[in-house]
Amino acid sequence: MYSFELLNVEDHFQLGNIGLTVVPSLSVAGTGRWNDFHTTMKVIAPDGTESVHQAHVGTWHFNIRDVKAGIDCRWRIVISFPEADKAQIPVGSIVYVSEADGLRLQGQQG
Repeated sequence: MYSFELLNVEDHFQLGNIGLTVVPSLSVAGTGRWNDFHTTMKVIAPDGTESVHQAHVGTWHFNIRDVKAGIDCRWRIVISFPEADKAQIPVGSIVYVSEADGLRLQGQQG
């Protein structure tokens, strides 16, 4: 079910009512119209432990002062895990999604 490798967690932040937010963010470019959504994602920690978590996939606007920064730097797709913490999704983890969600995140039909 979780056959699409989405990202390797390079950093993470525990943000109040948002939950655990992971880095890197993803490009919105090519996705066309965007609607935030909830889904489940499989996480494989660096020690090989596997877990499945509820995730929120949404666009965030980053207020970048550099006037030369492009739209792709200002609007990003951000993955957050509302019920997870840093111990459950450590840096170095690999996040997988379903093929349909992977295609959706690439701006294709799922």
